[in-house]
Amino acid sequence: MNTQILDSSINKHDRTLKSNATYWLSKHAFQLAPALMTKLMREQGFRVRPYKLSAEQLALKEQARSYALRFDDNSIQVFEWGSGPVVLLAHGWSGSPLQFDTLIRALLAQNYKVVAFDQKGHGASSGHYSSFPEFVRSTELVAAHYRTGLHGVVAHSIGSNSILKVCECLTPSLKVAAIAPVGDFLQMLETVRRRVGIYEGLFTQVIRKIETDSGLQLAELNQLDYSKIAHHDVLLVHDRYDKINEFDASVEIHKNLQGSILMPTEMLGHSRILKDQAVIDRVVTHITSEPPQHTMQ
Repeated sequence: MNTQILDSSINKHDRTLKSNATYWLSKHAFQLAPALMTKLMREQGFRVRPYKLSAEQLALKEQARSYALRFDDNSIQVFEWGSGPVVLLAHGWSGSPLQFDTLIRALLAQNYKVVAFDQKGHGASSGHYSSFPEFVRSTELVAAHYRTGLHGVVAHSIGSNSILKVCECLTPSLKVAAIAPVGDFLQMLETVRRRVGIYEGLFTQVIRKIETDSGLQLAELNQLDYSKIAHHDVLLVHDRYDKINEFDASVEIHKNLQGSILMPTEMLGHSRILKDQAVIDRVVTHITSEPPQHTMQ
């Protein structure tokens, strides 16, 4: 991994009293017990906040066929509804596949088989912490299981980034809807590290641990190979006032991904966008429309 950003000593933290204290404590604790601090930071710093399901979402979950897939020592819980061409859904950080409940019902009404899953560290999948590489590994696993019948994919937040990365290796032309993706993931990590005040040596070691365990490099995952995604039919949906993932992230993908479509929204934020009827209708129209005739470069 390119750790130049994480190793920068220009801005070790945001220089508040809290970040200064955290920086001093994490630095000295890491120097005293590097292995223990790396383990604690890995498990607590990347811990997933549980998503609380509504009564309607719980009812929809009960209607699903559910089973587990495995990679390494991890168990990924998968949910299926309906029958027909497969549409795969991928949720974001601290999210749930049931966040797509409105979309799931709309796709079932159009006679699609909807497949969703709990990302590693989420819901009924193994663990209580996760990472972007583990999102990619989880998504790869489920996508490969449905490869022959896969028609389209819909994802939200960092789930969108994992879907787009996995799509680099999926050769059939798919209908893809990426909602509110993350921009520069490495820069986002560094921003969080500085705000909290984690010692950069500790944070770098945690990232190396994540990369070693997953077999994936964050610097490589952070860059999309647009030439390998161009044969997919991609719709980007993003709110201009998203305070979690900036609108510019989708603008940048749209600019570099020939043939993609960008649907801006306003005042829906990061999560309510998944419930907006205009967004649901546009995504369903995109998934159900005839695929274009792509010319391979």
